[in-house]
Amino acid sequence: MNDQTLARHSVPDEDIELFATGLFRARGIAARDVALERAKGFQDAGDFEGHNVWKDVADRVTKFRNRPAS
Repeated sequence: MNDQTLARHSVPDEDIELFATGLFRARGIAARDVALERAKGFQDAGDFEGHNVWKDVADRVTKFRNRPAS
């Protein structure tokens, strides 16, 4: 886990990777939008840790989308 992740939330980086991978496999290119909607829902509810987790999931999904095809 990196220091930036520790500062934003208590969820291990490996879990963020799992969330992002599963969401990307289930939703494809829409996964980022789904993660951002969830982040907004947590923010609206006042759960800023949940918001940060889902923002990190969205960022990770973006990396999947931008990865060159193999």
